[in-house]
Amino acid sequence: MSGSIGFSPISLYEQYAAHETADATAALKADPQASTLIAYFNKNAADITTPAQLLKNYKVLSVVLGAFNLQSSINDTALLKQLMTQNPAAKNSLSQQLANPQYTLFAQAMSDWTTPPFATAATRAQLVQAYTTNTFEQNVNSQAAGLGNALYFTREASSITTLTQLQADPNLLQVAVATTGVPYDDFGALEFNQQTALLQQSIKVSQLKTPSYVKQIAEQYLAQQTSNSDSTPAPGTLASLYSDGTDTSGDSVLSILDPQSVSDDSNDSSSGSVLSLFA
Repeated sequence: MSGSIGFSPISLYEQYAAHETADATAALKADPQASTLIAYFNKNAADITTPAQLLKNYKVLSVVLGAFNLQSSINDTALLKQLMTQNPAAKNSLSQQLANPQYTLFAQAMSDWTTPPFATAATRAQLVQAYTTNTFEQNVNSQAAGLGNALYFTREASSITTLTQLQADPNLLQVAVATTGVPYDDFGALEFNQQTALLQQSIKVSQLKTPSYVKQIAEQYLAQQTSNSDSTPAPGTLASLYSDGTDTSGDSVLSILDPQSVSDDSNDSSSGSVLSLFA
């Protein structure tokens, strides 16, 4: 599938990745509904000083959740209340139980109301920018399949230091799986330790701070999304090892996914730039 107005998905990715913040801001200004929502947030957020007040203000909450990619949770008030009123570092906290990077970041940013999270103009502006960027990435998926995920991966990759972090974020994981050559649905059918072993062989976490490496992965993912091939893996790739059906002997990929070789390298699933606003 081609991108909008004749551009290929990879061309669109390269254009947006080069100046995404400016493009996202321009897109927001061109959207009257989004502009009105942001104006409301800027005018009213500073007056919100408790979690209960935030939960009652749908418009401000919409912006806040959008900044953390949690728009779908806007009606989960009980869940949001727990995240905002518990110590996210406590072992029995909901944040720890969910082990989801978006919920973790939200809890870490919104659980201390000694100084309300929206008290400073700088913090409000950064939340608005996060909301703007996330909304932009969701919308550009209409131009090319997976384009938003590729941009998100490009922004967040440098903050990833372990496979555990990568696997905890579904949007990051979708892009990373492209390095394995295995279709995402097939990858999802594997056991978790098998997924981890496969990723260990196909992605170099230590190089995720290298822009050229991240760009290569993002473009590989986009090429996979737009491919019209019959998805038959090329000989010699990890995918070709996987594609021999249910046979788990010999050279199949399942035979190299030794559970004993997989280690949980970190329980820290926090990533992304939004949390830095509240450090």
